[in-house]
Amino acid sequence: MDLRTRSGATNELVDALTRPAPPPALPLPEQFKVVETPGRLDVRWRWFAPVHLFLLVFALFWNGFMVMWFSIALAQGITAMALFGSFHAIIGIGVGYGALAGLINSTRISLEGGLLSVRHGPLPWVGAGDWKKEDLAQLYGEQRVISGKNGRRTTFSLNAMLRDGRRVTLVKGLTDKTQALWLERALETRLQIVDAPVRGELDKR
Repeated sequence: MDLRTRSGATNELVDALTRPAPPPALPLPEQFKVVETPGRLDVRWRWFAPVHLFLLVFALFWNGFMVMWFSIALAQGITAMALFGSFHAIIGIGVGYGALAGLINSTRISLEGGLLSVRHGPLPWVGAGDWKKEDLAQLYGEQRVISGKNGRRTTFSLNAMLRDGRRVTLVKGLTDKTQALWLERALETRLQIVDAPVRGELDKR
């Protein structure tokens, strides 16, 4: 063995000893259904939660009451009454649509050919998009605390730092920290993105 070969072997050994150990594997969140084929990754999960049943029942009663409200207002020609009810009708329709979406919708994240896609359906919903591999600098999770009449609840999101410095939300409304962390790890591995700290990101411990 000549000196150059011996030196190369020594360098490889030093690299192997000093290279940081890979992070421990994360368990697959039970809500996720993963299909992996050569060159493609699909992750899908349903939105369903028991609260969607409650909201659907509430919306049915609410909208039924609004139908009676408008029937009386129109029959008696009370324009002010009809206008007042319009705002409440919009709320009822929104709650009903959200509840129905929660019952039947799912989110799908696909990665193929360097293109990351996020889709929601079958009912149309905001938040779908496509991002090219070369535009993604870093992925990271984030925790959000939402305050409401019934107290506070915590949700999680998967975000991206783009190479032009912008931050975008890829998926929001995740119910568990491990969901965001698993998606970040799985997608960064396949996108060959070296994980780096991002200000405000989710604690990975």
